[in-house]
Amino acid sequence: IHERLVGSEMCIRDSNKIWHYNGKFPVVVDYLVFFGIFLLAQGLGTAVAWLAGCKWPDPELLASPDEAISTAEQIAAGHFNAVTYFVSMSVTLAGFLFYRRRRHGPTVVARFSRRGLNPVLLLWGVFFMLSTSVVLEPFLSLMPEVPNVYGRGAWAIVTVVVMAPLFEEVIFRGVLLESTRVRYGVVAAWLLSSAIFGIVHVHPTVVVNAFVMGLVLAFIYLRTDSLWSAIILHAINNGIAYLALIAGHGNSMLIDMVGSRTLYVLLYIAALAVFAVSGYMMLVSLRRLKAEEKNRGAA
Repeated sequence: IHERLVGSEMCIRDSNKIWHYNGKFPVVVDYLVFFGIFLLAQGLGTAVAWLAGCKWPDPELLASPDEAISTAEQIAAGHFNAVTYFVSMSVTLAGFLFYRRRRHGPTVVARFSRRGLNPVLLLWGVFFMLSTSVVLEPFLSLMPEVPNVYGRGAWAIVTVVVMAPLFEEVIFRGVLLESTRVRYGVVAAWLLSSAIFGIVHVHPTVVVNAFVMGLVLAFIYLRTDSLWSAIILHAINNGIAYLALIAGHGNSMLIDMVGSRTLYVLLYIAALAVFAVSGYMMLVSLRRLKAEEKNRGAA
């Protein structure tokens, strides 16, 4: 990992302001700056979508009992969200990379290795994510339902299945995780990048789900040194969620869909077993990665 070395203290002059910087990145304020950039980018993305003539989603029309009206509004919402998302995430990525460069942070953005395209690993990742979703169900069922604000149609699919995996993996499993890893190590990078990934999703139910899924995706990235695997798994997860949404099961639990309590209990036990075994393997691998990192540091 390449990191520029700087003196114990240096002054960076910018727009008549002087930043006193000790050459260590990131610190708490740097994460706060990320949130600030992210929030400003959201506002900018919304403004650009509005100025471009995209229709602001109307919650009443989205929930209309008239299917034709509801579908038309969801398609419009998908277009609005696509423009907003592309602009906001592009600005977030470019803005934080610029900020990190000014702070003389590490230059690595993300790692891409062919190991990430291992079909067996990807299949395991899919089972791990699905089992995690099932295990979380009892807890998530106690939280508020997620509103249908994602829209439908081609624009919604591009946003959810293409743009979201690409932008979010580069930003959270790439830039943020790698920056944290340089300073605080592999375990802190795994936890902090996942926590920030959860927090930016805002809605309480999505925050919890995104945090746990972030842990899975961050581990797979660390294990393979490849963002390809995380991008593909993120796309699969979002694709399944989108299909459930358009099928009218966006907030449905597995127990509601299987119809049989006995079958649900059996499926839950199977999911819990996969989750427990995979979770144990994940922790063992993280300990090994931490030990390897410590040995390289000592050398």
